Amino acid sequence: MSEKELLQRCCKYITEIIQPSLVLHYLDFFEPKEVELIKAKEEKEGPTHASALLLDMIQNVDSPGWFQMFLDGLSIAGYPTLSKSIDMEDFTELDKSRLYKHMVRKLRPTLEPGARPMDILPHLSECLLQPQGEEVRQVTESKGDHAGMGRLLDFILRSDNPRWYKTLQDALSAAGYNNLALGDQEDADMSGTEEIEMTYSQEAEMEDLHANLDTDAEPRQKVMRYDSQISSPLTELRAYQEELALPALESRNTIICAPTGSGKTIIAVEICWQHLRQGTEESKRKVAFLANTIPLCQQQMELFMKYFQNKDFEVIGCFGESASNLVVKVAVEEYDIIVMTPMILQLKLENGTIPSLSTFTLIFFDECHNTSKKHSYNSIMGMYMDIRLQGPPSTALPQIVGLTASVGVGKSKNVDGALEHIYQLCANLDTHTLSTVTKHLNELRKFVFVPSKDIRLVKRRSVDPFMDVVLGLMAHVESIAKKTYNIESLSKVPMSTRGSQAYEQWVVTVQRQCKVLKLVDQDEEEEMKICRKLVTCSEHLRKYNDSLIISEDARAIDAINYLQKYFDNLDPTRFDETDQKLFSVFEERSKELLRIASSSGRENPKLQELQSVLDEQYHYNSETKTILFVKTRALAEAIEQWILETPALAHLKPKVLIGRRRTENTAGMTLSTQKDALSAFESEGGSKLLIATSVADEGIDIAQCNLVLLYDYVGNVIKMVQTRGRGRAMDSRCILITSSRENAEKEQINMLQEKVMYDAIQTAQNIETDVFLAKVRNVQKRQKKQRDLERRMAPEKKKEDITFLLQCGKCRQNACKSDEIRVIQNNHRVVISKAFLPLCNIQPHPKPQVCDVLEKKSKIFCRTCNRDWGILASCMGLDNLPVLKISGFTFVNLRTGQRKSVVKWQDFPGLLKDFDFELDVLDQDSSEGAGPSRLS
Repeated sequence: MSEKELLQRCCKYITEIIQPSLVLHYLDFFEPKEVELIKAKEEKEGPTHASALLLDMIQNVDSPGWFQMFLDGLSIAGYPTLSKSIDMEDFTELDKSRLYKHMVRKLRPTLEPGARPMDILPHLSECLLQPQGEEVRQVTESKGDHAGMGRLLDFILRSDNPRWYKTLQDALSAAGYNNLALGDQEDADMSGTEEIEMTYSQEAEMEDLHANLDTDAEPRQKVMRYDSQISSPLTELRAYQEELALPALESRNTIICAPTGSGKTIIAVEICWQHLRQGTEESKRKVAFLANTIPLCQQQMELFMKYFQNKDFEVIGCFGESASNLVVKVAVEEYDIIVMTPMILQLKLENGTIPSLSTFTLIFFDECHNTSKKHSYNSIMGMYMDIRLQGPPSTALPQIVGLTASVGVGKSKNVDGALEHIYQLCANLDTHTLSTVTKHLNELRKFVFVPSKDIRLVKRRSVDPFMDVVLGLMAHVESIAKKTYNIESLSKVPMSTRGSQAYEQWVVTVQRQCKVLKLVDQDEEEEMKICRKLVTCSEHLRKYNDSLIISEDARAIDAINYLQKYFDNLDPTRFDETDQKLFSVFEERSKELLRIASSSGRENPKLQELQSVLDEQYHYNSETKTILFVKTRALAEAIEQWILETPALAHLKPKVLIGRRRTENTAGMTLSTQKDALSAFESEGGSKLLIATSVADEGIDIAQCNLVLLYDYVGNVIKMVQTRGRGRAMDSRCILITSSRENAEKEQINMLQEKVMYDAIQTAQNIETDVFLAKVRNVQKRQKKQRDLERRMAPEKKKEDITFLLQCGKCRQNACKSDEIRVIQNNHRVVISKAFLPLCNIQPHPKPQVCDVLEKKSKIFCRTCNRDWGILASCMGLDNLPVLKISGFTFVNLRTGQRKSVVKWQDFPGLLKDFDFELDVLDQDSSEGAGPSRLS
């Protein structure tokens, strides 16, 4: 082995240990320009990247004696163990040290916040080099103890001293931090991994992700392995991608489980290509690719179109507003690859637009871990299994291929429970094949990087006068409501702590019940007043609760701005006595709230920690790309505003990425504005920070970033794997910032469950095929019995040919009858009665735009209480069409008098006729402001 080959072999040891700027002084074989390049790399991207560049440049060195000079330079600079290990080609000491470093990285979140580096530094002279000690002092003086301790640990984790672990342990004890002291070095061996796994941090190595997969183990099924290229490939798959694709290429139902960024969609493209090529004129093949969201459908459709352009197979998308019955019918008849949301496929199967699942020969389920419970994926597979288990034996069913980064563990806490969860998922997708990378792990590690995972647990505000005032306001509103009616009896959800998501769930349930409340001892007029009063109180409680949540995570000024915007948008001319009273209560306290929010010294510790992380990262690497995950849209906007108003962070040029669905508080983003945000983040010189809600969790292809921040954003193990996987660059980091010990502990559990999940996958892959298949079949039979039972027990959901009266959801003002409503393109409900618009308060639309066949022009509200009723729009040449918003109304059955509140138009119990241009003629000559009229 040549000396240069030896250095390449021990590359990982060198790049993990040395700080090139400390070594370069002793290496005369580099040109001055090369030295400056390496130093600049270290300043900009850190020592790991700079070390890699140094090794690349050494490959071009031909000076006599260069190798010995390199070894001597390492020793003189302070890396004698590394130098000796390379010289002797024996890395035993360094390998043993890596285990201890792995443990300390896991403990790092508990060390950084709890220690003062200047107390510890004097005891670390044996392990830290003098320039490193000086830098720790400077960072501590300029940025504080937390940053200084972080820098100290960065350096100690790059030490090559075999005694570094014991030295750090002794230093912590000597400095009085016995509560942070590490375990005995003798115990920090492989037998101690269980305790290591219980800590807060997670090492960023592909070994962690796949350590439980035995690359030498025999696969569960005896299958061919590709030792040569796939026949006539459409894409250039890597070896690990071919390995993942193999079972599906052999026409088996398969779940492909591989890390985010491993190219699962490219694998799907190749599987699709090979599948379609095997079709004939007599037996054509057709593929459906299902993705959960419209942005994801758009992205996958564009990728398939890119690969299949100039081929004999055509791609079309059926999702969102382009999924009418006619479009879907033509797509299924004329196109080869249809990209759609699962809800569209489910609805079109149910209404007969798509005759059956046998229409397709292959269906992809993107993010297939969602195939459970009431998800559309599971509904589709329920139809599939009904055919499979009781249909004619000759019925052809499509091949099923699921794609996911994480199969999850369900609610289990051990391998046996996780294995049961895998049986369940495989049963749901009718497969007994789990395809993971086992043979080409080294190549996978070369191309896919898993970010390190840290948790920063920060304190809450010690004093919060803003919260105290808002809590008082909420208590006052609650007392008004309780004097009117026992509101706690309206919800099965127990009343919870104010300022929590649980409280919001409670108040939303109460508000929904208030709309349909029936008071037997009151006349109709009094009942209307009481119900309106309760609805108003619940609206105010919800807004106050929202403001507490915003204040907890952002600034008090963001919370007061949120409240002020709500009250500013109220129309005093529509107030009743309760509206006026509650408005006055807020007005009385708003100045106090504004004074509190504007006063200094009330910074949010969580925001301070966020700024500290961003400052540190961008000082270290100014070209960092960061994705910040937050829980709500309101919080995304609040943090964006805070960053823009913080001079030290404004250079990040933040962009927000939220979902398309409209809520009461936000309008959502259009597909084009989502694309604009992503383009700004991906472009050079553009945004360096993308603030995203759950819309960015799964699937959406986001440019490589090297920092993922989770702002009190915690879910299950699947969400953890998905969000962490957004960081795809080398040396990426994923940090959870939380003020909740419960969330910190939950994320710890997720880390443990990820290991449990991979152990369960390995166990599943090693089970005999017949045994595994029998387990899956038993689950499927149980599920079939359960589906049959649910069908028999469920009340028949027949649409009734009964007229319903639509009343305002707040004040119960009569609006129209259901026989005066028509449906346009199976999507929009419009009123054709000329008597409707005079009942409306019409205001300009804040964002007039064309959406589907509608051109939005105005907003319509209840003239009595200003409840949002929908929009006025133009459609296919017809003006002033009132398009109804279902949440604005309650529905009274005119036969029984029963009142209902409906969340979606699909659940409306009555029959609605389609719009007929011959019968439902509109009065286009009416005066301005007049609406459509029906002519008999």
